[in-house]
Amino acid sequence: MFPAKECSFLFSFAQQDKKIIFHHKKAKISVPVLYFFFQYDILSATTDPIERKCSMKVDFYFGQDLISSAEAGDSLAKIPVKAPGKAGRQIIRFSLPILDFQGFWIPEERVPGSRIIWVIQGKSAAQRNFPYMAFFNSKQENRASIALSNLYDDVQIDARMNQQECTYDITITVAVKENTGDYVLTLDRRGDLLWTEALADWVKSLNIATPAFPDNAWDPVFCTWYAVHGMVNQDWVERIAPEAVRLGFKTLIIDDGWSYDDMKRVSPQTITTWYNSIGNWTVSDKKFPDFANHVKRIQKAGMHYMLWVAPFLIGKDSDIAERFSKAVFPADPKEGCRTFDSAHEKESGILLDKLGTLMEKYQLDGLKVDFLDYIFPNIERSRGRETLHFIEQLSKRIRAAKADALIEFRQSYATPQMLAYGTQFRAGDVPFDYEDNFARLCQIRISLGGGDGVPVHADPVYWHPQESPVNIARHMIASLAGVPMISMDLNHISEQEKEIIAHWTAFYQEHLDFYRKGHWEAAYHPSGASWLKVTLGNESMVIVHDEARLVQALEKAADKVYVLNLSPEELALPGALTSGPDGHAARPGHVPCGGMGIIG
Repeated sequence: MFPAKECSFLFSFAQQDKKIIFHHKKAKISVPVLYFFFQYDILSATTDPIERKCSMKVDFYFGQDLISSAEAGDSLAKIPVKAPGKAGRQIIRFSLPILDFQGFWIPEERVPGSRIIWVIQGKSAAQRNFPYMAFFNSKQENRASIALSNLYDDVQIDARMNQQECTYDITITVAVKENTGDYVLTLDRRGDLLWTEALADWVKSLNIATPAFPDNAWDPVFCTWYAVHGMVNQDWVERIAPEAVRLGFKTLIIDDGWSYDDMKRVSPQTITTWYNSIGNWTVSDKKFPDFANHVKRIQKAGMHYMLWVAPFLIGKDSDIAERFSKAVFPADPKEGCRTFDSAHEKESGILLDKLGTLMEKYQLDGLKVDFLDYIFPNIERSRGRETLHFIEQLSKRIRAAKADALIEFRQSYATPQMLAYGTQFRAGDVPFDYEDNFARLCQIRISLGGGDGVPVHADPVYWHPQESPVNIARHMIASLAGVPMISMDLNHISEQEKEIIAHWTAFYQEHLDFYRKGHWEAAYHPSGASWLKVTLGNESMVIVHDEARLVQALEKAADKVYVLNLSPEELALPGALTSGPDGHAARPGHVPCGGMGIIG
């Protein structure tokens, strides 16, 4: 009745009191019969793969001229693309049969789309996203994945539904340069693997070496941003640092606010001109009157010291705004600033000197480098290669000041091509939202082919002062999909909140090898990211977001499993040792929301 391969993780099953009882190692998991059969029919039943007799003709153009054509079969095709050796538009066109498509994903999407839409457009360049588009069915099985190995030029992938022909008409436009090398077009229509597995295979095929990241890149982080915004100052930091260390945080990020005198918080009223003064990259003497010694005191207290910078933001009131007037994109100011065009070499040199001086003068441990993705991909005005050159030079300057410096990159440029230049890759801004923090961490991991051995960092955890202990624990559990980061005013939260924070940072430290050496797997269903699993040796950790997928999450888990409950429901896990949000023992066999169960 049940395909053996779908139940391989089960010793046995039996019907009891209208439930199916699963035996997994030392735990039994009960699932209502009606629910089980629904899951079996929709998600678990094996069916014969769809017959694909549809080879595709792929045409290659330079400008309007057809240069060559190729045939792509119905499985996995890797088609070499010869670069023209001159600047212009290289265009690839083909029609993709819409066979068993129920969803899509591009790197810009935090969660995969669970629908088929008329037009899908993915844009990428060296500094933002990568050229990839995936289509899959309701069981998340790969149906068609499109990718280019050219990660550096500006690329646009357009998929337009053609009802008459039952296809997506695909146009890939690459803004090639004179120095663009040959690359590979991958068309993956293998139907016997998940789309995330096809993505991981492609990332692996790029042969991008994962560097040896500094040990400090795995340390939990305290960030000032949400806690105080632009009201950060020397006194506040020195009062907060000892408590951050006590709770398990070993890296401090001084976010935006250190380079200007204004004391301000983000609000609808202030955000419209927020970045007016950005761009000078000098320390505010008013906020930090003894900055050099202040840095030393924080380091002596046990924290690495990082500063936030945004090299491409030029505030309209900054000292360099007029000097850089011809080196910014012409668009109207956004939130009080314009975006620097890194193709201008002289001005790039000035910025690199400013940022290098910060590292050297104050003996910082690293920089949080923000808004590199504000130079948006644009096939009409390609800047990918020039931007990457700037990023390369910046990384070199930072590491020249400190060989094991920390360099944080954010979501849209947490991509395979950036592995050589950053040391930690952080989820985008999601204050108050632990579910989106979890989804963003999963997105970074799949974008990096799983993210094995890469310091993937959570967005700083931040909650309302009256938030419930359960939801605070869920914030912390979501952050454990990566390296945990927090941005709460630790001197103005309750002892209960501190106990929850300390419990989960201690769990992270105790299981640090999961993060440094484990193999990660993210699972998606139409509801979004269902669970995230990491396995190392005979132990697994599973973060369960969708309680309905518990059985699937435990499939192929190791002998000993830590189940972290991010879901809104209690998890029935018979035989498990359990604890609540604060780490105190809970009712055995029942994992409370925001708690943990251990089986095996």
